[in-house]
Amino acid sequence: MRRCRPQNLAFDALALPPHLPTLLRFARRFPALPIVIDHGAKPDIARGGTPGWRADMAALAALPNVFCKLSGLLTEAGAQTGIETIHPYADTLFELFGPDRLMWGSDWPVLTLAGDYRGWRTMAEALIPAEAHTAVFGDTARNFYCLA
Repeated sequence: MRRCRPQNLAFDALALPPHLPTLLRFARRFPALPIVIDHGAKPDIARGGTPGWRADMAALAALPNVFCKLSGLLTEAGAQTGIETIHPYADTLFELFGPDRLMWGSDWPVLTLAGDYRGWRTMAEALIPAEAHTAVFGDTARNFYCLA
């Protein structure tokens, strides 16, 4: 493994929507620190979304050191785990972060509360444009975590 930055540090932010303004201040304070927002910041999909989530995510996505994981959305959807429920959130994350700063995550084993690995992977592949699969399902994570 090569070293792609001093001390190979990165920050995984397990944040909820109310934490996003604080995360934005943190990301601005440490612009050289790669940060990935886990689970798309867990918007409250089951209740129709979280007010301000998109705007807060857009502010974070405007910073080049901030990435996002396409994961955890099924468990936030409650009983409505179909692709039509997840689609607007996945689209937003893809639009804001693009394929070079969006990475897929399984969220296993927590995922098993709402679905299974194969089903989530298949759904995510349908949600992401085919031409972005190489990045979102591998290259972005490899680059972020300095694995290649």
